[in-house]
Amino acid sequence: MKKFAIFILLIVTFVGFSYQWEVFPGFFKPIDSLAMGSIYTTTAEGINALILNPALYTPGFELIVSPGLSNNIAEISKLFPYISNPASITDLATDTELLTAIQGVHNYDLNLAAGYGAKIGNFVVGGMGAFQATAFWNLSLMNLNKVELGAWMDYFGVVGGAMKFENLRVGASVGGGMAGFIIPATGTEFPATVNLMGSDPFEGILPDDLSKIFTNINQPFFITSAGIAYDINNFRLGLSFFANFNDVLTGGPRYVLSTGASYTWQFLTVAAELEDLLNQEKTILRKINLGLRTDFGFVKLYGGLHAGWLTGGVKLDIPFVKIGFAAYVCEYSAYAGLMGEPRFVLSFDTKF
Repeated sequence: MKKFAIFILLIVTFVGFSYQWEVFPGFFKPIDSLAMGSIYTTTAEGINALILNPALYTPGFELIVSPGLSNNIAEISKLFPYISNPASITDLATDTELLTAIQGVHNYDLNLAAGYGAKIGNFVVGGMGAFQATAFWNLSLMNLNKVELGAWMDYFGVVGGAMKFENLRVGASVGGGMAGFIIPATGTEFPATVNLMGSDPFEGILPDDLSKIFTNINQPFFITSAGIAYDINNFRLGLSFFANFNDVLTGGPRYVLSTGASYTWQFLTVAAELEDLLNQEKTILRKINLGLRTDFGFVKLYGGLHAGWLTGGVKLDIPFVKIGFAAYVCEYSAYAGLMGEPRFVLSFDTKF
């Protein structure tokens, strides 16, 4: 196994590496999906289905607040005293736990979404608006001349609907928004490569005027999504397609085609999925998602496997609000289990 891992690393080194972003403008997954092995093709619910699989859209009013945290959040909190007292910044050199925690790939993000829908005859129609913000870094203290930094924001709106024909559901949605980089402040390459050993490493990288951050959110994008779901007794088969025709992270269009199946028996749901089938860089193991969910009414428990990494979570359904927590791994490479970042996500969801 060790020799195989070394072989894969050599391939990445010689062939070249491109990040496999799992979150990008117009596309993100709710806590239910992340905790359940990143499954969504046959299990998407509420307004999130307008993006993930419109065939499964259910109407109503819904508001979601979902911050995502890297697994180094406990150690990163130590930075706040240094911010308030810059004179003590030299103490960082002796804090080995903090130095270890800030190394590697880390990402912090925030997703906000709200939407409303209704049933009209045999159709369900609705719309949603969302805001995304994310900050990313990849740092090695042994290679400070090639530190990667990035931050982007976007806001967008989507309208769509679904119709049911006996056991078959079909749905589609369209929308658009604006996206842009905060880091790098100029240029379009994401993430930015910074030489911390240089005389002025952040020139052209960080915004000159923080009060004008939103002026950088100036690149329009158009998105569309379509999906089908077919129920056979307790089985469900699903297919979903998502497209962003101007993804700022790649500088071009992005297409995500996924297919899966699930089985529900009383309170237990198990599911399997092949995600991002059109991506020729990802290996087959990288595309496999497996998940399970137990639903006891007031509490849901999740588990799964995503890109070779275990996931899990819990969601409490209390009056007027659903509170969820998930632990999962974001895989940035095209290979399963190679370059994962352990992450946590919280979710506060109100639905009427």
